[in-house]
Amino acid sequence: MKGDLSRKVLKDVSRSFYLSLRFLPREFRAPTSVAYLLARASDTIADAGQLGIQERRDLLARFVKFVTEGKTFRMPEVKGLPEGEKVLMSRLDDCVAALENLPDRQQVSVRKVVKIITEGQCWDLDRFAGEGVVSLDSDDELRTYTYQVAGCVGEFWTEIGIEEGGEFARASDDEMMRWGQAYGRSLQLINILRDVPEDQNNGRCYLPGARTREQLLRERQRWIKEAYKGLDQAERYARSLHGRRMRFGTVLPAMIGRKTLGRLEAASWEEWEAGVKISRKEVYGMMVKAAMFAIS
Repeated sequence: MKGDLSRKVLKDVSRSFYLSLRFLPREFRAPTSVAYLLARASDTIADAGQLGIQERRDLLARFVKFVTEGKTFRMPEVKGLPEGEKVLMSRLDDCVAALENLPDRQQVSVRKVVKIITEGQCWDLDRFAGEGVVSLDSDDELRTYTYQVAGCVGEFWTEIGIEEGGEFARASDDEMMRWGQAYGRSLQLINILRDVPEDQNNGRCYLPGARTREQLLRERQRWIKEAYKGLDQAERYARSLHGRRMRFGTVLPAMIGRKTLGRLEAASWEEWEAGVKISRKEVYGMMVKAAMFAIS
């Protein structure tokens, strides 16, 4: 993978993921970087609000064929994209070229996870196409969605480790796959919980059956508990890994997620609307804790 793709483009579109990536063993960096950039590109397509829902669905379908079959793909101009996303969308050919340079087994894994993610994004576009605020109807809908856009990433990560051979983890492959899925789902759930007020303003609510402010606050606490359970499994996952660099890079997002949940749990409605964030200074402090976790 070209160095500037990994260092410059990836750093611009995800500073937190880039922090973890830098510490992963070399055999993990290329496939996870390529998969992340392609998934971030599909996310940019799905979120391009200037384009109609059907146009975005068509673009996502063409994007999947671009990734899986080598078909041509060009993104129409969308105003207002952050600079990092603009650069990413202009360099999709380089991303696919990097994908094609991976070992065959890693290419299969990357294409599979990108396909599952885009299926979730298409479902999201269809599910929230309506007037007013559209809410999910059931817990199963939310759990399925968090699997499609993030739980499958935990499985992908585990698959890459198992495929590399050697000693990936002390736990069984089945346990690691299950914990990895729970890890990814919990991180996506945290993102959803953090963005509830903004999503409400944009006509969508991921918390099933919640419509009033009181219902949203009550349901927030219920789903925070589920996200905590996922992070408990994430820490089991990280603790089971062989190699200090792997444990460090894997546990850091869980630590950031746990800190975010604590802030959400205590936030008033006004604080929730203003946005719950973790400072860069706090992230650096968690990096120290992650290093201590990795060597313990």
